[in-house]
Amino acid sequence: MAGTKKYCKSFEQEMSSLSGMTERLSSGELTLEESMRVYEDGMKLADKLAKDLTALEARLEQIDIKTCAIGPMEEKEEGTENVGTV
Repeated sequence: MAGTKKYCKSFEQEMSSLSGMTERLSSGELTLEESMRVYEDGMKLADKLAKDLTALEARLEQIDIKTCAIGPMEEKEEGTENVGTV
């Protein structure tokens, strides 16, 4: 595969791609085969974006509001939240 480059798209670019897939599916101009491929690709991309958002939310939770410093990543136990800590 000469000449192909792999690169990471930004979150915004991937959201735009997903939006484009939605528009293509909504247009009604795709064949059934094309629709299935676009739908499958869209579902994979939507899953990736959801995982990216979860990771970003975890990073945001590490920011100390008072100092704006990023603390060490801590694993949270399920069902526990930092209620009342600011």
